[in-house]
Amino acid sequence: MEPDRSLRLSIWEGTLAVLFLNWSTGVLVTGYALALGAPPLALALLGALPFLAQLTAPLAPFLRGSRKAWAVRLNLASRLLFLPTLLAPFLPEGLRMPCLLLFAAISQLLAAPVGVLWLSWMADLVPQERRGRYFGFRNALLGLVGTLGNALGGLVADTLPSPTGYQAVLLLGVGAGLLSVWVLRLQTEPRAPSPPPPRTALRAAFHDQAYRLYLTRVLLWYGAVMVGGPFVVPYFVQVGGLSMAEVGLWTLLSATSGLLFGPLWGRLADREGHGVVLFRAGLVAALMPALWLLGSPTFPWPIWLSAVADALAWSGLSTAMANAALARAPEEVRGGYLALFWLALGLGGLAGSLLAGSIAHLGVGPSPYHLPILVSLGLRLLVALAFRRL
Repeated sequence: MEPDRSLRLSIWEGTLAVLFLNWSTGVLVTGYALALGAPPLALALLGALPFLAQLTAPLAPFLRGSRKAWAVRLNLASRLLFLPTLLAPFLPEGLRMPCLLLFAAISQLLAAPVGVLWLSWMADLVPQERRGRYFGFRNALLGLVGTLGNALGGLVADTLPSPTGYQAVLLLGVGAGLLSVWVLRLQTEPRAPSPPPPRTALRAAFHDQAYRLYLTRVLLWYGAVMVGGPFVVPYFVQVGGLSMAEVGLWTLLSATSGLLFGPLWGRLADREGHGVVLFRAGLVAALMPALWLLGSPTFPWPIWLSAVADALAWSGLSTAMANAALARAPEEVRGGYLALFWLALGLGGLAGSLLAGSIAHLGVGPSPYHLPILVSLGLRLLVALAFRRL
């Protein structure tokens, strides 16, 4: 019955967890911040939090004992500690965004090591020859579920008075996240060989020259993405003329398309390698911001077309990046390799988000969001071309 039983449970667990993750770090929490009066700098900081949190990922190899037990404890604490963000509207105006940023940061800092623990656990559970197909299907399905949630959440946020609608959706997300922890407990953790000391695993990963080169590209890629990333939803709402319900529909269109593209990328990765996927999907992601900039309230079609481009790009990139790290990592020091992968991702995204805030503060262009998105396009293209040499 194993590992198939646990792999099925992992899909159910993911469909619940993704609602909490999407709402607490994505479109809905950005809309919540806008409802609280967040300026561009605060939006950039909010976008930086998921990447700031990855700075705690290298702690994962130091957490001795069951990976499953630690994943359950950290996820439980993370989701409970997001609840105080729902009280932000009752605070004085000057404290609302600091409250949201503080507790969202604590929640994400606690959850970050789970990525390393969970991926190491899944690497032992999923047969190597099935990884591309399994994760391609799982990620595409979770993308669809998450964006169905975004569409529903956006509809609720538009229907109820602001910010009450956002509070209701985020509270529901915490509930789904807590239920996912219960499902996580039902999965089997294969017996893993005794890991080497954490410093040994980290040192082995750092001294792998080819892997360091790959991590450099991961860092640069997420830096390039996040120069414009924090402003995509504000751009859609304040420049493109979309409502939050329409933003939810945009993400639904992207996820529906991703359900088709994800397995195709997975088969390509199994056949030709993850480097091919990174290069081809990276080019699509690099050119996609041009569609955003072409959109307007009177000419919205480029924005809607970008939903399909988003699905085509990220259904390949998200899976290939993690699987490329897994493919390079020797089993006995896998934790060190994965910890450095999440660290590179976090440092890149954090640097890009901070640069985004600085560029937006210049006030150049029709809106504060045009110049960061344009700079992001150029930087993405440079890094995507570097993926070709992987």
